[in-house]
Amino acid sequence: MFGPMLQRAILSPCLKSLFVAFLVLLGKTGLAHSADLDAFNPAKTDPEHFLIAVQHSQRLKVPVNGARMKVVMREKSTGRVLKQKEIFLTRTSLPAKSAEQFHHDQDETVSIFRIPEVQIDELRSLQAKFLSLPESRRNAISGSLMIDVAGCKVDPEDNGQMLISTYLKTSELPEFVVLASDYDLRNVPSKPGVQQDDPIKPCH
Repeated sequence: MFGPMLQRAILSPCLKSLFVAFLVLLGKTGLAHSADLDAFNPAKTDPEHFLIAVQHSQRLKVPVNGARMKVVMREKSTGRVLKQKEIFLTRTSLPAKSAEQFHHDQDETVSIFRIPEVQIDELRSLQAKFLSLPESRRNAISGSLMIDVAGCKVDPEDNGQMLISTYLKTSELPEFVVLASDYDLRNVPSKPGVQQDDPIKPCH
């Protein structure tokens, strides 16, 4: 969780999971999704209040431990990896004060994930180390924060749309902020001349 802001959020083509990549870059730039994200500072945000929400159809199953976060820090000039950390997020309950924010029909549900308690202090330590670097050194580092959410279809014969929306809530954000809205997981680009398998695998 490094760098002063979240620049953008994109959904990437990943055949085995729902893959959301948050690109954390140093320096202020405009945001396509919401001005509220300007308040998010990955270097200072409290990991204890970092939440990811995935709103999805009940035709799609997201496992209890079906989300992970990966932080990668690189040297800007060379691309060399300086630090890499992977954390499996844990499912948690939706905060009561946020319940009204998610208006969904009977076919939809919201899965909430957070950083495990045992790894919160470790992330705080990493943040402190980054912030203790000289400004010139911090400016020479870029980082990426990636959230990977696994999912499968309940009905093996289900070939309909699989729409999901993703949200972020942190200590700086008073409510969940939309990262991606109604993205069809079947909208996975395929290579020319290559037959595309169903990107949503059946649950076992």
